[in-house]
Amino acid sequence: MAALPGEASCPVCREYFRDPVSIHCGHHFCRSCIERCWEWPTGGFACPRCRDTAPERSLRPSRELARVLEIARRLSRGEALGVGGEEEEEEEEDGEEGCRRHREPLEVFCKEDGALLCAICRESRAHRAHTVLPAPEAAREFKEQIQARLQTLRDDRDKLLALREAEMRRNWEYLENTEAERQRILAHFQGLRLSLEELSRHLLARLGHLQGHIGRVQEERVTSLTQEISRLDARVRELEEKCEQPARTFLQDISGTLSSLGKENLQLPPSPLLELEKKIHRFREENILLEETLRSFQDVLVFELPEKMTVTLDPSTAHPQLLVAPDGSSVSWESAPDPPGDEPEPGPGPGPGPGPGTDPSVLGREGVTAGRRCWDVQVAPEGSWALGVATETPGRTPGNGAGTPGSAEWELWSMGLCQGQFWALTSLERIPLFPSRAPSRVRVALDYERGQVAFFDADKRSLIFAFPAASFKGRSVRPWFLVWGEGSRITLCP
Repeated sequence: MAALPGEASCPVCREYFRDPVSIHCGHHFCRSCIERCWEWPTGGFACPRCRDTAPERSLRPSRELARVLEIARRLSRGEALGVGGEEEEEEEEDGEEGCRRHREPLEVFCKEDGALLCAICRESRAHRAHTVLPAPEAAREFKEQIQARLQTLRDDRDKLLALREAEMRRNWEYLENTEAERQRILAHFQGLRLSLEELSRHLLARLGHLQGHIGRVQEERVTSLTQEISRLDARVRELEEKCEQPARTFLQDISGTLSSLGKENLQLPPSPLLELEKKIHRFREENILLEETLRSFQDVLVFELPEKMTVTLDPSTAHPQLLVAPDGSSVSWESAPDPPGDEPEPGPGPGPGPGPGTDPSVLGREGVTAGRRCWDVQVAPEGSWALGVATETPGRTPGNGAGTPGSAEWELWSMGLCQGQFWALTSLERIPLFPSRAPSRVRVALDYERGQVAFFDADKRSLIFAFPAASFKGRSVRPWFLVWGEGSRITLCP
């Protein structure tokens, strides 16, 4: 028995084995001790005792050693009780078998350690100063605490159940509303489609009637003229034959021949062409309102269909005299002293201007390479401004200068206000515009695949100008903005 503690002790923790295991070399260790030693292996798994190394980790439970240790613990416990020593003990819980160390029933509860104790553990130094309660009383006390908390949990659960039910009910209402809206939209567009088809049939039928009338009039006119031509042909042949007769025969009844010739007076029937032209013109005038309505509807589609994108200004592309907001949401003109007579006039394209690469402009960070996109811009009534899109022309060598929109390295599609006049601006030309009113909020609509760039009065949803279809050729198209003059400012709308 004297040599047992040394043989039954772990070489790592120097205490009795706890869950003993053997490793590749045959030595035994506590499972937790050897796992801690092998937590960060370097160059294999070495035995802490003999340093023998294995390439793989191997732990084999030693059940026989565990049973021997349990017998040794019982014998050691009996010797310790006989001497009467009071050593600090750690007990394990097992409600069915009682205290595993002393084989006594667990009758009291230590509040400090939160553990059930037997009478012997209660008197040990480890628990002597702690507050202990009889097990039933401790259980009752903790049950009361749990019951109090349990009621709170039940109340919280009931609240969540009610919330879930209410939200599910609202979600179903939302789904029903969206389905009703879907059906309403389908019905409206179905009705619109049927109305347009009916209108198309009606107009084509009227046009068909008009074409038929023109055909009939033409046929009648041609028939009438053909008959008159045939009569005149016969009369010409008759007179030609008369003139070829001998004199005696020719002079017979000459007075009658001359009298009949005097009565020959060509009376052309009135031409129906003027009346037909009036009918065609009247038909075209009746369709002008329809054409304007359909054009307005198409403008609404171009206005509404693009997906709205968030645009942020890129300060690194800004002209030195432009002040870009820290969040990239606006840009304004910042005055700087200029020599007399040298103040530049903005505007890409031909005409007076600062020259390539010197426009007071700034680009958006975001580029568009596909789809339909749009963004709204608030413009100040003061100063000059322009907005649109820009794309780099191919063939520029990277690293030889950034280049700015307005230079030969960029293509522009824009519109703006310059010294009181509205213009549509490209890299090559200016087109004067005459909108019904000066817009305060402008929408830029871009259809990348169709190469379309259009500008709208965003408040009235009316088209200001649309460029002819272009080809962006796979290049990134970036929002472009220009401001110039005192009070000039552009603000991106959220």
